[in-house]
Amino acid sequence: MTYDVAILGAGPGGYVAAIRGGQLGAKVCLIEEGELGGTCLNRGCIPSKSYYESAQRMLGVRDGAEFGVRAALEAFDLAACKGRKDRVVEELVGGIGKLLAGHGVDVVHGRGVLTAPDAIQVATADGGSVAVSARNVIVATGSRPADIPGLPVDGARILTSDQIWSLEELPESMVIVGGGVIGCEVAHAFSAFGTRVTVLELVDRLLFTEEKEASRAVQRALTDQGVTVRTGVRVASAAARSNGAVVTLEDGAEIAADCVVVAVGRIPNTAGVGLEDVGVALDERGFVQVNDEMETSVPGVYAVGDAVGRFMLAHVATSEAMVAMHTCLGKPYWMDYDVVPYAVFTKPEVAGVGAKEADLKEQSIPYKVGRFGFGASGKAAAMGAPEGFIKLLSHAETGRVLGATIVGAHASEVIHEVTLAMRMEASPGDLVTTIHVHPTISEVVLEAGEDTMGLAIHKLGRPSRKED
Repeated sequence: MTYDVAILGAGPGGYVAAIRGGQLGAKVCLIEEGELGGTCLNRGCIPSKSYYESAQRMLGVRDGAEFGVRAALEAFDLAACKGRKDRVVEELVGGIGKLLAGHGVDVVHGRGVLTAPDAIQVATADGGSVAVSARNVIVATGSRPADIPGLPVDGARILTSDQIWSLEELPESMVIVGGGVIGCEVAHAFSAFGTRVTVLELVDRLLFTEEKEASRAVQRALTDQGVTVRTGVRVASAAARSNGAVVTLEDGAEIAADCVVVAVGRIPNTAGVGLEDVGVALDERGFVQVNDEMETSVPGVYAVGDAVGRFMLAHVATSEAMVAMHTCLGKPYWMDYDVVPYAVFTKPEVAGVGAKEADLKEQSIPYKVGRFGFGASGKAAAMGAPEGFIKLLSHAETGRVLGATIVGAHASEVIHEVTLAMRMEASPGDLVTTIHVHPTISEVVLEAGEDTMGLAIHKLGRPSRKED
């Protein structure tokens, strides 16, 4: 059968593209070697956020007395936590299968390889082979954890960030190599569970791509939670032992732990699927080169998600998938990478969108900064979550909101108010004149908008003096 569109990979890029194609009346084939939902649903976003919720409940019990809740914490049951995660994943993956079937998408389970720009050969699990012909192809093959020399992953003592969410027993101690988003999220969750965690980071701070204030806040919170953070250190090697693992630093120092988690980023799954054989251009790191309509160098072949690597985020893959499918079917629009929100699920949460202050300085863009601390938020105080702040950036001349960083409770939810403001080309004044429910965390956005004008109600500033 010849399809309108064939898709390689069923992660948040691939399956979303398939459903949208079905909604638009296209004949779609979705090819996946592993599970529907890809890394995001099975080994990444959903498992890690399930563990995050367990961590939040652990910390809530520990702090319960402050709220009048007197409860004894018996223990943490990792098996129960994992079991709940597995049920959540199973339910979501099953839901995707029903959606695909309901929209007439043909799913082929197996490893697909491009043999021509309009042809894919699929090796199925039963040893068979299926030939798929399509007028258009979308490559959504995702990514995998990066490895580094000297740290041989064995899945037992030395693990990747994909494997950590399947541990059967809670380790007493853990070393995490890498202090980026994944490393900090793993550190937060497992330290809350009771594991002694050490984070090793090559550069001088955690979350190096964030505003320095955000990095400091997360590092301070992890340290307060019992995590040992060592920055500016280089790991030379790691070796598994019968009773654990040992990490050796470049200076010769050794750190022993029950397990080691390698969290140093991800690399694209673009090798071995026939891309270069049919002329699709890759960059030096293996990412597929595309334009803003997700078209590759070969007409009729598109790519989305981690295979492209513009932003290795599930929600970006989903947006790129929409663009690619619509373009395939003659309804083109394009990606806007200027307004991409993201979040880090630690305590406090970190979220951001748009420009950082260093970016604006480097580009000599005139800007204003509005700041407001969660400590002055009535809702944050009532929640017992005064840690954090919002930093709102706006153009000093046009007034448009340019970006924001939020650190604090529910930052991952609140950031969307700023994201929409940027999409609508709004100013801090628009935020200020929008009535917010009280008391809510979202009020920090309003107050930060007021602060760009020096008029934040709940922040002490210099009073203006009227001349006689």
